[in-house]
Amino acid sequence: MNKIGIQIMDITSLKAVLADLRPRLVPSRFEIAQQVDSHTLQIGLRTIKSLIWLELSWNAEAPRLVEIKRPPKCGSQSTLAKQIQYGLNQLALTEIKQKGFERVVKFGFSLRPGEEIKKILIIELMGRHSNLFLTDKQKKVITIGRQIRSHHSRLRPISTGDFYAAPPKLRGIEPNSSEVFCDWKKRLSLIPINLKQSLQ
Repeated sequence: MNKIGIQIMDITSLKAVLADLRPRLVPSRFEIAQQVDSHTLQIGLRTIKSLIWLELSWNAEAPRLVEIKRPPKCGSQSTLAKQIQYGLNQLALTEIKQKGFERVVKFGFSLRPGEEIKKILIIELMGRHSNLFLTDKQKKVITIGRQIRSHHSRLRPISTGDFYAAPPKLRGIEPNSSEVFCDWKKRLSLIPINLKQSLQ
């Protein structure tokens, strides 16, 4: 039986999801969190019209941020769910940020719209480096989806109590709509001459 590959959430689909969610979720009130498995958190956010559920997963094979239908109640007693529940209790989601081509989304929570951000829920959707963090306003990590020890990553170890540092910037050149066609073509046509000749 052929194994069907999982569709990875790329930057285009992430931006589309956020464009759909922002006008419906900002502002909303945090209501509930539950952890369905070791790498998936579900949160309920109350708007004037309804309770909207999001699923945030830092699964290495299929990291995602998606809206879901109301899920069955489960996993509310996990340590992570309890810490999220306690940390975001009585707070309102007042901003959703995602910068450029980075697959990092920051949910800012305040006491009420227009006031300073008190807590930030961060989801990083970066393949095997995916993770989830809850930080305070100084970016100190309150809880984390997956602790990253120094033997896991020399570049960016991060655990509860550490200060959150953004992942390294993407390598390469970001797409630019003002780039001229011949420069764009040149970058896409960088094949070594000997390899090019061997392909003919």
